[in-house]
Amino acid sequence: MHWFERDFDHPHYFEIYEDKAREAAQEGPGLARLLGLAPGSLVLDLPCGWGRLRPALEELGYRVAGGDLSPMNLRRHAREFPGDLVRLDFRALPFRDGCADGVFCAYTSWGYFGSDEENQRQLDEFARVLRPGGTLLLDLAGRDFFLRALAVVNQEWYEVEGLYLERVRLSSDGRRFLTDRILRGTRFQHDIWIPTDAEARAGLEAAGLEVDQVFGSVQGAPWHPYAERWIYRATKR
Repeated sequence: MHWFERDFDHPHYFEIYEDKAREAAQEGPGLARLLGLAPGSLVLDLPCGWGRLRPALEELGYRVAGGDLSPMNLRRHAREFPGDLVRLDFRALPFRDGCADGVFCAYTSWGYFGSDEENQRQLDEFARVLRPGGTLLLDLAGRDFFLRALAVVNQEWYEVEGLYLERVRLSSDGRRFLTDRILRGTRFQHDIWIPTDAEARAGLEAAGLEVDQVFGSVQGAPWHPYAERWIYRATKR
């Protein structure tokens, strides 16, 4: 079983991620605006989780369809934010070619898979379901920012908001960030590839997507290597 199949469908997941609901309320409107699409556009929110960013997308007048692998997240989404939802795997999206005006992939949701080929397949699928001229917004953690932060915390355990213990490390090859969390005796581990800027651009290019702009924050600040967020807006050729 992949780590994301286990962790994102665990009953303790919502406790660990409760602060993310507050974060989404603050950041969602700015992040959604970076899509730059016209009202009425069809946007695929992938992954949609429990729908924390859906209100920001709908506020802009977008028609939104959500997809996620986690049945638990989809059930909560259906209760709190009813709408078009589907369970899916990023490597084979259940949408027809060219059906969407936009794909919204927020909060470092690329790089989960263990192989470069599978991660590239996710971008290929995003491109496939976009119409020509459609837009992908790919929101990633800034690799260089987190490498600096990792040097400060020195890979030690620390407590997060009095709720759980956390430790962040690099994989042996230096490409993946390993985040361990312990909550009431249950251990979670996220294992995510955080690409360099060159690797992210190469993946988008290989999928047939042209990078229009890269932002360094949800407010649309200019990109720089040590920005906390690297947010790529790319257009399907």
